[in-house]
Amino acid sequence: MSMASNGNEVQLGDFIKGRLLFVEEYCKNNGLDHAKVMEKIRAEAVRLAGSTERAEIMEKKFLSGPVLSSSYLPYWVDRVFLEAMTIAIKGPGAPLFTRSSKTPCLTFEAGRFNAHRQAEGIFKLLFDRRTPEDWLKISFVTINRKCYGDAFADKFVVEEGGPKRFKISMDNTGMEKASPMDCSTEMGYLFGALEKLGAKDPVVTHDRCNAGPGALSKVCLFEVSWS
Repeated sequence: MSMASNGNEVQLGDFIKGRLLFVEEYCKNNGLDHAKVMEKIRAEAVRLAGSTERAEIMEKKFLSGPVLSSSYLPYWVDRVFLEAMTIAIKGPGAPLFTRSSKTPCLTFEAGRFNAHRQAEGIFKLLFDRRTPEDWLKISFVTINRKCYGDAFADKFVVEEGGPKRFKISMDNTGMEKASPMDCSTEMGYLFGALEKLGAKDPVVTHDRCNAGPGALSKVCLFEVSWS
């Protein structure tokens, strides 16, 4: 199933909606003023947008009204929001990405949060009655296919390396939003999904990240295990 598209925009509404809900939940759990945090995020997002046109898109399509699961947004919006969110909540210089679930960062936690909520919502049928193994081999690829399209999902490689051990290769060629931050949200999503599926002590590592600018190969490798 191909992801719905509308010109240069894609139907990423539910993932972006999840980012906003994550900020709301984080503020509630940490005693932060949600309205003030969102104002900081708005200012940072406009600054990071990179052009007047993109700043207007951030303001009009993302930060000035409700984001629906069916909303269409450009790929880059997520990348800008993740960085703006981290700076606003944790301050300049806070880590934007991680290589291991043992050292989680805010972008990782945003991915983990989305996995938990989507397992009970939009992708519930892809979680129900799945073992962690089934979910990794079937459902995880299906979710990415629905969100990012056939061209991306067809290049997924999911390899079972032994009992409760998997390697996942993702080719980010042509993915505008690909970045180490995006990879950290993927790590968080994998970790959160395994938690929801009852995997004990999951670990997700990402030592080979080629999503950043200048990489000759855009293939990233994620390693997943649990006990």
